[in-house]
Amino acid sequence: GERLSALVSLEKQKLAAGVMLLSPFIPLLFMGEEYGETAPFPYFISHTDTTLVEAVRQGRRNEFAAFEWKEEPPDPQSESTFISARLNHPLREEGDHRMLWTLHRKLLRARREIPALARLSKKRLWVRGSEQQRLVILRRWDGPDAVWIMFNFNDAAFSGEIDFPAGTWTRWIDSSDNRWHGPGATTPEQVASDGRTHIDLQPHSFALWRNAADADGPQ
Repeated sequence: GERLSALVSLEKQKLAAGVMLLSPFIPLLFMGEEYGETAPFPYFISHTDTTLVEAVRQGRRNEFAAFEWKEEPPDPQSESTFISARLNHPLREEGDHRMLWTLHRKLLRARREIPALARLSKKRLWVRGSEQQRLVILRRWDGPDAVWIMFNFNDAAFSGEIDFPAGTWTRWIDSSDNRWHGPGATTPEQVASDGRTHIDLQPHSFALWRNAADADGPQ
């Protein structure tokens, strides 16, 4: 029942949010994910048939044993198991949780207000990835509006020359910026590209640039 917030770092949580909310698909957020809820989500039941309750308990024991789990799994019929899964909504007003809440709202608003992101079309999408560098570059556009997004899944920072569409691009977000409780953005706020440019991108982060003057997309 561990949530993402219990399994990965804050930087990786932000990266996951960027990948999901900036893709041309309808996102599915698990309740509380938008602010980094920490309460686990164990399986729980409220059955009145004692035979069924015991069958579920034994089934859970067998399932956990297959994972080589050494402890007794949470009792699915216990009220305490249910209570442990309750969301703590006030968390979204505190520290990193408030930042994640703000980040998710910013990205969701962008899906509505930036034409290149609002258009959920794979035909207006260009993607390149490097398994070795653990880098994904994504371009989306709608008419003259275009965005260029880089995702760094690596434990190390990326630094190097990349293909970058010609034109002047303005950085809209860098998840490693101090505003997002990151180590500090290293990406340029403005990119004046002739087709290639140098980019420095922090580990486990993403950055998006926008060029409203961009036209028909990649050839």
